[in-house]
Amino acid sequence: MPRPIFVAATRQHVGKTTVSLALMSGLQKRFGGKVGFIKPVGQQHVSLSDENGHTIRVDKDVQVLKEYFRLDHVNYSDMSPVIIPKGYTARYIDGDVSSAGQVRSIKDAFQNINSTSELVLVEGTGHVGVGSIVELSNAHAAALVGADVVLVANGGLGSAFDELEMNRQMFANEG
Repeated sequence: MPRPIFVAATRQHVGKTTVSLALMSGLQKRFGGKVGFIKPVGQQHVSLSDENGHTIRVDKDVQVLKEYFRLDHVNYSDMSPVIIPKGYTARYIDGDVSSAGQVRSIKDAFQNINSTSELVLVEGTGHVGVGSIVELSNAHAAALVGADVVLVANGGLGSAFDELEMNRQMFANEG
């Protein structure tokens, strides 16, 4: 089975979701409709009804990919296991949210998606270090699911390469 593909970026708003959409389109053509998708850590969420009619919160990008690509073989709750709304960091620091619980949620959700998919596409959130305060940086999330990484960067030379190298090092440190 192919390793998951994790789409990350050197900063916010450089095209992670656009790259994820393009990759999903190509991967579905290659693997059929059995490509899974997960956004382990989400910051911007929407409320919707899941497959059982329960109201849940998922990352906004999860809703787009599930509906557009008709990912009926995976559940919303598995596609968006950790949501970081306003106040989450304070709850984490206060001990109301545990690192082990977050990791378990991501690993369980990934396993569920992986078991029904030929390949899993994973999208990060923000830049590579986003989530570090709650011990869930994109680099750590990619390591948790054993993914290969596509790192999206702005164009240019100097600062683009500086950002690329700094972010690449963070992934390298996580393996």
